[in-house]
Amino acid sequence: MLLDELAFAVSAGAAQIATSLDNFAILLALLLTAGKGRAVAGYLLSQFIMLGAAMAAALGADQAMPGGMSGYLGVVPLALGLRGAVRMLVRKPGNANPRMSSNAGVLGLAALFLALSFDSFAVMAPLLADSQTGYRLWALGGAAAAVAGLAALAVKAAEAAGPAGIWSARLERIGPFVMIAAGIYVLVNSGTDLQ
Repeated sequence: MLLDELAFAVSAGAAQIATSLDNFAILLALLLTAGKGRAVAGYLLSQFIMLGAAMAAALGADQAMPGGMSGYLGVVPLALGLRGAVRMLVRKPGNANPRMSSNAGVLGLAALFLALSFDSFAVMAPLLADSQTGYRLWALGGAAAAVAGLAALAVKAAEAAGPAGIWSARLERIGPFVMIAAGIYVLVNSGTDLQ
């Protein structure tokens, strides 16, 4: 019987990883530009909020989020990206290159990651809802382990890239535009959206 629970935890972890690659890429960029503490804390906070919301939906919460409203969370990365792009364009010569995310707090970063986590929610909520109570805890454990593993992998990858340097400068320049694209993607109705 324990083998069934472990297999279910692994499958939930695999689902979490498969739907979190966008968050992983953003986390890696933020680790190189904003620093480890806030980036990892924002990522972990957002993923545990998402998993908690998925569990609440699975336990029968009537309206974890009103229908159709999740797409509006694309405003978060869009606004952050526009802000960073404007700051980059209006900086005066001689000023140090601004770090778009260096002043963002943990809650701001968590909001950014949450805006990109609805695919994970859309997978985890039905998975949890369709499971017996005992299996739900195993699924949450597998997903939480996947979240921790992705965070650790991103930290190691950022350390391998080295502090600051050429990668940091390049990511700072494209970061606002990546966030704008992510915001537009979330706002636009696509085949991957919740119906």
